[in-house]
Amino acid sequence: MEALEKALRWAEENIKAEYIELRYEDLKKTTLNLKDGVFVSFTEKLTRGVAIRVLANGAWGFSSTSDLGRLEEAIKEAYKLAKAAAETKKEKIKLAEIKPVEDFVKSRMKVKPREVDIEEKVNHLRELEKLLKEDEAVKSVNIRYEDGGGQKILLTNEGTRIEWDYNYLYQGVYVTGKKEGRLAMARDSIGAVDYGWELMTEKEPNEKVKDRLLRKLHSQLEGVAPKRGEWPIVAGPIVVGIIAHEALGHLAEADLTINSPFKDLMGKQIAPEFVTMSERYVEGGFGNDKYDDEGVPVKDIHIIENGILKEIMLNREYAAKWGMEPNGHARAQDYRYPPIIRMRNTIFEPGDWSFEEMIEDIKFGYYVVDFRGGQAQLNSAFQVGIQEGYVIRNGEIAEPIRDTSITGVAIEALKKITAVGKDFGLEVGFCGKGQTAFVSSGGPHMRFDGGILIG
Repeated sequence: MEALEKALRWAEENIKAEYIELRYEDLKKTTLNLKDGVFVSFTEKLTRGVAIRVLANGAWGFSSTSDLGRLEEAIKEAYKLAKAAAETKKEKIKLAEIKPVEDFVKSRMKVKPREVDIEEKVNHLRELEKLLKEDEAVKSVNIRYEDGGGQKILLTNEGTRIEWDYNYLYQGVYVTGKKEGRLAMARDSIGAVDYGWELMTEKEPNEKVKDRLLRKLHSQLEGVAPKRGEWPIVAGPIVVGIIAHEALGHLAEADLTINSPFKDLMGKQIAPEFVTMSERYVEGGFGNDKYDDEGVPVKDIHIIENGILKEIMLNREYAAKWGMEPNGHARAQDYRYPPIIRMRNTIFEPGDWSFEEMIEDIKFGYYVVDFRGGQAQLNSAFQVGIQEGYVIRNGEIAEPIRDTSITGVAIEALKKITAVGKDFGLEVGFCGKGQTAFVSSGGPHMRFDGGILIG
């Protein structure tokens, strides 16, 4: 901290900038990759460095360094870049005002991953692989585990001083199976920033992960091809989440909103009044944090509230541009990147329907439970591969389906939501937008009477 404070003082005395930000991190990361009995990756690495962002003459300059001995030099580089960028900028960047914060953010983990022996982590992966391979249909298992822990510090010339005791862990499993000449693949992911090793031992033990993966795999190996068409669809929490994140969430990131249909829909009714979609703190959410990487307190927002498009995700620059309050959505992958507007936990809020009520009058339709890969465009058109789904026949769940994807335009599909469940589920993962961020998405079961094509 002392070296950072000294560098910041030097910057305040020697450069003429509206804003100076130093983001330091010192993390130890462990990565294990077990593929069919062999550890193809087994690494522990330290990442330490400082990100420097300078706003001068209404333009940004950014540099980063892993050498704490050349902080002044790196600040000069960022300043030079800002001044050069300012000469080409017609519109000067301004930042929304915030109250400077001094805080220490304590980890909520019971058992931090760095306190767990590497042998225990190895045994955990081996045991999960063994459990999965007890099923005769399973031909290949690939498990990727990652954790990290250490210190993050943010200092600004406005007086913000935040230190984080930062920790996370993640596990992604990919299983390939074969039965009667038919091949299929299933994936599953768990991760947390607030739960530590207790995620693996209490909340998501190997037995639970195994059952979930085998159910997904066998539903494909034994499934029938769906009938192409626009049938009633009941989407499970994880599929609801991917629609929230991919098809709608990106449109509500202020830097993308400007070029999306959301720009002209603010304050308008875009869904039935029983539909609310939020970007908020969620118990077990992979995007949880107290402050963002600009030192802004993370606020819960309703993107859609009672069917009306209400709020978008902002950093300080876009908050000033839109004349709104910043809400804590500036995030950077690590010290090598400047913060940009990112999602955290994007979810549909629960309603008051039971699952049975939702399906009881469906003569023929589909229940889509989990996805494998998805993509969307800025007009909210989406395509999502389905790795677990079932036929709904005469109000009951019938045979599984395979080789399935759903497509639609989310803004149109929203209007066709006819029921929102009272349950809630969450999926964790990574979101790419030039850099990677930990995110969650989810919600309750939801019924769509049209707006989604299956095939």
